[in-house]
Amino acid sequence: MVIIPLSGRMGLRNPPVVTLAIILINCVVFFFFQSSDTAIYRKAQDYYLDSGLAALEVAAYEQYREFGAVVGLADAEQDIRSTARAREEVFPLMAAMQDDDEFMTRLRDGRVITPEMESYASWREKRSHFDGILGSTAVMRYGFRPSDWSVRGAFGHMFLHGGFMHLLGNMVFLWLVGCILELAWGRMLFLGLYIAGGLCAVTLFGIVYQTSVVPLVGASGAIAALMGAYAVLYGRRRIKVFYSLGFYFNYTMVPGLVILALWMGNEIFQLLLGPESRVAYMAHIGGLGGGALMGLVRRRLRGEDPEEILEQAKEPGEKAASLLDEALKRVEKLDTKGARVLLQQMLQIDPGNRTALTQMYHLDKIDPGCGEFHDSARRLLTHLVDDRQAHRETLAVYREYIQKAHGPRLPSSLLFTVSSYFAATGHLEEAERIMGYLLKKKPDLAKMPKGLLHIARACVKDGLTGKARNYLQVICMRYPLARECLVARRLLDDLDD
Repeated sequence: MVIIPLSGRMGLRNPPVVTLAIILINCVVFFFFQSSDTAIYRKAQDYYLDSGLAALEVAAYEQYREFGAVVGLADAEQDIRSTARAREEVFPLMAAMQDDDEFMTRLRDGRVITPEMESYASWREKRSHFDGILGSTAVMRYGFRPSDWSVRGAFGHMFLHGGFMHLLGNMVFLWLVGCILELAWGRMLFLGLYIAGGLCAVTLFGIVYQTSVVPLVGASGAIAALMGAYAVLYGRRRIKVFYSLGFYFNYTMVPGLVILALWMGNEIFQLLLGPESRVAYMAHIGGLGGGALMGLVRRRLRGEDPEEILEQAKEPGEKAASLLDEALKRVEKLDTKGARVLLQQMLQIDPGNRTALTQMYHLDKIDPGCGEFHDSARRLLTHLVDDRQAHRETLAVYREYIQKAHGPRLPSSLLFTVSSYFAATGHLEEAERIMGYLLKKKPDLAKMPKGLLHIARACVKDGLTGKARNYLQVICMRYPLARECLVARRLLDDLDD
């Protein structure tokens, strides 16, 4: 399933650069910098089991859970061998041991296997070697460990992930909320929100699990902050999204809280997928709360985002239709200035919309002395002559323009096109009038022979052979070098026959 939020402000000219950059960094870190971690973990696990370190520590952990202290460790160690069957028995205890922060802290401090024990020296050497292998992983180097706070871990953890599904889920929701928030907040503030959200997440996680040695990784805390800010600002507002189910896709409007609900569903899925990661949800709470607080502060300082942040999340055709509808309402209220502004915006989206061009022309003809009147007439006529079915409307507009303009200011090329259009659609009289004007004012127009030939053929079609002969003779006399002159001579010969 694919879900993409749509915003009229988002496009090739204004892409969500920071959101895309964060997604790219997370992917590069996972697929390149973390790519060797799996092999290192396997190497560390093999060493942990084969060296006898697992047998020693698990035996110690069993006694610790049963007696609260380690007694008879040497005897217990003899009972656990590094066989395949023993490994199957050891794995559950190993997982429980790693999650027991109190025991692991005591173990690392030498308070479980103490210096007084015979196995201490061997254990310490093996433990140091094992820690050295693990320490070479990206997760251990750049993850956040509450037992060892560091700036590197506080910032690095939000670009690391524990697996592909962990990465995929986070990046999907980073994209969903990041696109809207970045465009609404601005790139730098959005980046600050992401970083600050990640820091809020590790702060709460570190306070609650102060002794944990297991590194926290994942962009979830920072994304939780984005979700908190998103819910505060857009929770009840409807946002347009594109969704695809593979074989079916469509657009729909959904409240912002739906995106939050989807995120929470993903969190539950991650919890079920990896129950051992449930302690990280304290980081999510920290991020969510920090982001919500930052969203409240921003709303108090700047108020709610303008509606175009979300309402421009429309198809260009939908926005154009909305602008046209509002413009027509303004016309009904005689607000010609406001209507004209809306029509201009609408024509920027859909330059060939006949209704908008016609309305603009009718607004501008109120003051035929203004330059806008000639411009709107030019744009409307340019559009109309492309439609042979609109010849009556074209004729009415042209005649009205000529009557009001007191001298046309249309380009000669457009007048030539209109003349040819009228000749082809049966309005020969108007076509002749325009061509006569051009012949007088612009006799050197490159298209003049072609225009005269159009009218001559229209005359032949209507049985006006006398007029046709006159036009053909004008072509031969005035434009003897034009290609149309050869055609005109053949037509004259046909008429004489």
